[in-house]
Amino acid sequence: MDATISELLELFLQSPLVTWVKTFGPLGNGNEEKLSMYMDLVDGVYLNKIMLQVDPRPTNQRVNEHVNNDTNLRIQNLTILVRNIKTYYQEVLQQLIIMSLPNVLIVGKDPLSGKSMEEIKKMLLLVLGCAVQCERKEEFIERIKQLDIETQAAIVSHIQEVTHNQENVFDLQWLELPDMAPEELEALSRNMVFHLKRLIDERDECTEKNVSSPTNSSACVNTTRRSNPTSGYNLPEVDSMADQLSHFTESIPMPPCSTEDPVQQTVHTAPTSDSTAIATALTPIDQEIQLTNLYKILREEKSEQLVDTRHEMDELVVELQKIKQENNNLMADARSARAYRDELDSLREKANRVERLEMELVRCKEKLHDVDFYKARMEKHDT
Repeated sequence: MDATISELLELFLQSPLVTWVKTFGPLGNGNEEKLSMYMDLVDGVYLNKIMLQVDPRPTNQRVNEHVNNDTNLRIQNLTILVRNIKTYYQEVLQQLIIMSLPNVLIVGKDPLSGKSMEEIKKMLLLVLGCAVQCERKEEFIERIKQLDIETQAAIVSHIQEVTHNQENVFDLQWLELPDMAPEELEALSRNMVFHLKRLIDERDECTEKNVSSPTNSSACVNTTRRSNPTSGYNLPEVDSMADQLSHFTESIPMPPCSTEDPVQQTVHTAPTSDSTAIATALTPIDQEIQLTNLYKILREEKSEQLVDTRHEMDELVVELQKIKQENNNLMADARSARAYRDELDSLREKANRVERLEMELVRCKEKLHDVDFYKARMEKHDT
């Protein structure tokens, strides 16, 4: 491990938030090895157990107990943790998390980095805010009081970040107050405008990332390549544009219908402005027709892809059934093998007993021969 990462890891594990977390139980299964302690936090199992003590309400989300350095399982555990934290703040504490939520992808993919440690600190900070405001807050605060004075002061500062700083966590109970002083209302309005601007900036930044992402670009191109190589619209955009054009063309005054020949109609139409209006009206209609045709083509392609996907799913189901059947057969063979092995062990034991009995029989025959010899001598001696 890099020396810089080792130093960051040591500083992180000595931070007040980690010291507070250790009051819930040892990290790393009681092992003092720093990497093991840190990975216990990163994998999300330990923090989810703490969150379960804070919010014991049942959930349908199952935490993966054995991550084994699996990136997907780690991301899944951390996602469950962040979702539970966000839900607890909104539903129980009536508070809205304004600060940016911890990025579970950074932690999941590259846990041993400075950015990941910063994201873990965010998680610990939010869990601390839940703990000191839950129903068992007296118990958790009493644990904090057992720490040294310097650590207590640092933890109190962290608590104020999530309880008194409206830029991090916004108290929704303010909205239920019937009367509010103009000064407070003005400050609240400025704060909300600031957060709204930041959210818009983040939205625009995410949009730019999505647009510049080669994966999204290639997916968009592949969706419409067969229907129109120069088109960059996906299906929802086509629906929206078609609706907008439909409303637009409905608002355009159409010229009266005529049964005359088009040439005569053009002759009888004296003003040039009327011809321009007709051409202007026809242009959106043509665009609407083109987009409608594109929409139909995309719908057909979507239906074909859906049929292909269902066919592949049916094949996978059949293959899964075969695998299950093979698994059952293998399990039956394994049981039979265990039975045969037990029977073989029994036969081996019997064979060993037979061999011992045969050896004992030989010894008995030898003794019987000696008895006959001594008996003959005795008879000879008596005579």
